[in-house]
Amino acid sequence: MCAWAGGQFTRANGATEWQDDANLGIGIEPGLHDAQDNDLATGINQCINKDGSNAFTGNANLGGFKATNIAAATLRTDAPQVAQVQDGDYIWLGTTGGTATAQTATAAPAIAAYKAGQKFRMKIGAGLGSTTAAGALHTLNINSLGVKAILDQEGANPSAGNWIAGAIMEVVYDGTAFIITNDPGGWQTWSPVLALSTGTVSNATFPVARYRKLGKVVTLILYARFDTNAGGSFLEVTGLPVNIQSPAAGQLSWPSISAVAGVGYIANSYNNSATNIGNLRDFSLTAWGTYTDSRLGWTLKYQGV
Repeated sequence: MCAWAGGQFTRANGATEWQDDANLGIGIEPGLHDAQDNDLATGINQCINKDGSNAFTGNANLGGFKATNIAAATLRTDAPQVAQVQDGDYIWLGTTGGTATAQTATAAPAIAAYKAGQKFRMKIGAGLGSTTAAGALHTLNINSLGVKAILDQEGANPSAGNWIAGAIMEVVYDGTAFIITNDPGGWQTWSPVLALSTGTVSNATFPVARYRKLGKVVTLILYARFDTNAGGSFLEVTGLPVNIQSPAAGQLSWPSISAVAGVGYIANSYNNSATNIGNLRDFSLTAWGTYTDSRLGWTLKYQGV
């Protein structure tokens, strides 16, 4: 019987079988002819048909050559093009949907299950920036495989500012949750409110009121202009969308305030009444007076929650 061996096809009775029969005066014998043809058919059936109608039965050895002009992969079992790998096709989830605290996304080809080490990138959908003043559960559900928590690199739940709408966010699944591996946050505006313990604040404007959160670090930039009428022992700023932790009472966080009318900046800032409340208070003056066009400029970093 003919056979393939070492990549070579060999006829059963040698390369000169028909000539040998002729030399012996043997004519065409149906049995011999059919056996030879059947051996050839067996050899041909062990070849791969270029129209894809049969399949490999073992590993394909290309002998150091490339498989070229491969179609773009569409299934998890397809061989990918280098272009698809370079372009990040298989880790790109597109724009997320759902809600801010329950994001949804689609991988294509669809993943069959979550697996530790999987990496994905996505664009945060409109209105889906992280939210809540204190850290709260935010989840991601890919291909409807089930919700998994999204955590920062310290393993904490996100709060407002960890990511913003329109940002590109990258996450890695650690076997339990999706861990954020980049900085998808950005500078955001907020609406501060100034108040005195007694007395009033009027004509307050805020040319700059921005904050940014990276992990647990909250950076604030605030510039305020305002008037005061009489006043109590402290000035308080409220309205920060994300909570910050309280330093100890009397700990210096800002430069101390000047008692000169029209000029001032704050010291001894800490939260109003309890840890994790987004209020800032000043105790640096015995009492506020009646000042016109006071100006406060602050650039601060705090630990958020």
